Amino acid sequence: MKKHIWTELSKVEENKIWSAVYNCFNFKPSIYEKNFPGFKEPSPSITYSFSDIWRDNFDDLNRDLHIEASRIFKKLIVPDDFLYALDWQHPCYRFYPHKAFLYDTKEWMIPALPNGDYYISLEKSLKFGWLGHPWEETICVFGEPLLCELKIQRPKIFRKPIRQKVLFEN
Repeated sequence: MKKHIWTELSKVEENKIWSAVYNCFNFKPSIYEKNFPGFKEPSPSITYSFSDIWRDNFDDLNRDLHIEASRIFKKLIVPDDFLYALDWQHPCYRFYPHKAFLYDTKEWMIPALPNGDYYISLEKSLKFGWLGHPWEETICVFGEPLLCELKIQRPKIFRKPIRQKVLFEN
């Protein structure tokens, strides 16, 4: 079943989407705090710290994060459509969330929780997404559709917002 949910990107497609990430989000990967957050966080967006997940009930919180991410992604994209799932310096994928409800975090080729690499999930036109920073221990969620969905229900680890950018109406 995993192969139908995750389709590895060709090098051409992978290079194209990474080029967009570097250009649109001014992506500057770094392990050094002075260089954080590593992205130009889009507007609107909210960046949540997950640094306290390691002290809490990690397995339950991690599972909840993946269940909620799956629910949100299914709600925001149409069946048979995909999100880009990117893992910096590793194979990247088209992710088809409607093909399974991913309760088990082992089912995720690119997890929702960044655990040593930048994990990024993006709607194909970059209208919304999820930018995971492993060393800052943050996830930046952006785009009105995704932020509206988080108002309804959000993962339990999204309890500590540390930055927010809002759209200003003219």
